[in-house]
Amino acid sequence: MARVVSSPLELDDAALVIEVGPYVITAATSFGPRVLGLRLREGPEMFVSLGGDVVIDRPDSGLYRLRGGHRLWVSPEIPWTTYAPDDEPCKVIAGAGSLSIAGPVDRVGLRKEIRLSFEDGQLVVDHTVTNAGRDVVEVAPWAITQMRLGGTAIMPVKGEPTPESLQPDRSVALWPYTSLVDSRITWRDRAVLVSATPGPRFKIGSGPRPGRLGYLLDGHLFTKEVDSVGSGSYPDRGAVAQVFSDEHFCELESVGEIRRLETGDRVAHREVWSILSCDDIDTALREVAGETPM
Repeated sequence: MARVVSSPLELDDAALVIEVGPYVITAATSFGPRVLGLRLREGPEMFVSLGGDVVIDRPDSGLYRLRGGHRLWVSPEIPWTTYAPDDEPCKVIAGAGSLSIAGPVDRVGLRKEIRLSFEDGQLVVDHTVTNAGRDVVEVAPWAITQMRLGGTAIMPVKGEPTPESLQPDRSVALWPYTSLVDSRITWRDRAVLVSATPGPRFKIGSGPRPGRLGYLLDGHLFTKEVDSVGSGSYPDRGAVAQVFSDEHFCELESVGEIRRLETGDRVAHREVWSILSCDDIDTALREVAGETPM
């Protein structure tokens, strides 16, 4: 049974701290849907807390407060649609080994929900975007987890298990602001490492079947399994797994299939989270990317 522990006094806005299995989850109630915090009972907080000071403020989208933690956006990244503010109260329900966070309809007509359930020692995180408006929209669910700086992000770049093939089997996507000589990036045999230290904006993605993303921080490894590309259309050149870093945080991101949503239609996207004790990058690489030490 999920257990409500307390309302943390250090947060500016109303939130609940809830235990689900071995995990302690902080869920916002006065905005969202947002998962503001995640840790093991005896472990460090993995997500970054930004309060309301770090914002996106553009004339074509308005003000969006990043706040930290885990959020649900929609892709492709179009400011008016993607950065729709989520400052209204959410409906948070703690059930038997589960937690659901449902937001109101946003200015685009979309209703977003995040549901976490404890299964086999992991957190299954289901994201749902429903078109509650009158207009048809084409969007993909985009799940974004903001980690504290100081760790190392691991993004697998995996292909088919047939190295004798003569056709390309994987891709890496780069954003316009990404520098190829950024010192925070390290190439490994089956993965890209990103050192999450403060710096200019950097983003890289991989597809079609990265398997999972990882973040090693303070002796703990956070992982999220991501869906592989199917037969549909995907944003960002098929980069279903993505890592973004700047001076405030490091993000582990995954995107789902682009769907045409009529009124009442919805699209779902699943991640599976876990936190493991881990002291070194080679062990983390084996866990996340299946890579053996060099």
